[in-house]
Amino acid sequence: MKNRSEFCADLADLTLTHIDRAVAVLWYYRQSQEFEERAASDLAADLHEEGFPKPNVTRLREDLRKSRYVVKGKRTGTFQLDVRHLVALDEQYQDMLGLRRITVTGAVLPVESVAGTRAYLEQMVYQINGAYESGLYDASAVMCRRLMESLIIEVYISKKRQHEIQNNGVFVFLDSLVKYISNDKSLTLGRNTPKTMAEVKSVGDTAAHDRVYITRREDIDDLKVRYRRMISDLLTASGIRK
Repeated sequence: MKNRSEFCADLADLTLTHIDRAVAVLWYYRQSQEFEERAASDLAADLHEEGFPKPNVTRLREDLRKSRYVVKGKRTGTFQLDVRHLVALDEQYQDMLGLRRITVTGAVLPVESVAGTRAYLEQMVYQINGAYESGLYDASAVMCRRLMESLIIEVYISKKRQHEIQNNGVFVFLDSLVKYISNDKSLTLGRNTPKTMAEVKSVGDTAAHDRVYITRREDIDDLKVRYRRMISDLLTASGIRK
């Protein structure tokens, strides 16, 4: 993936306004996962660092407020992309990232299950499906495990209870996470979700750590339906999906 300077060098070849470039840089940050939101002053400085004339911050702030591609960020004075227009921005700038992206379907997880939520979740689902459809079943199984682990943590972060699954400020290992959330009576999870979490962990652990076993397609196929239900459970419990 190109770095910011390389991406901005490609932007310089396009006929864009200051607001267009600011939106493009916001889009780049979402793809690189460096920032989810940025203030107008930050974006003005970013563009200036890359050799563009520095925009007037007050004017850029007003233009961002009016842009259909942007909404207010979580922090005061910041902006983030409006997820309703991500597809249009993807089509405009994706080729400038220098990545060869393969077309994937929802073979394991429906793409729409996390579309427009968080960039890192979208990328995980893309990799889960892409690896599966490319026959890279070990990689797909490991990413299935990782997505589950991330969402368990998101559940407790969303409820401001993350300290319950940390030791000295560090999140505990997945085995402890699965046990904790499975026994958490304050959460409403599907009846089979705890068992599915244990199964996904087992398959993912084998894919990551077994010296000789190679994950087979059937190993993932046997879990797919239950995995989708479990991920849906966690997305709902974390508030990421209503």
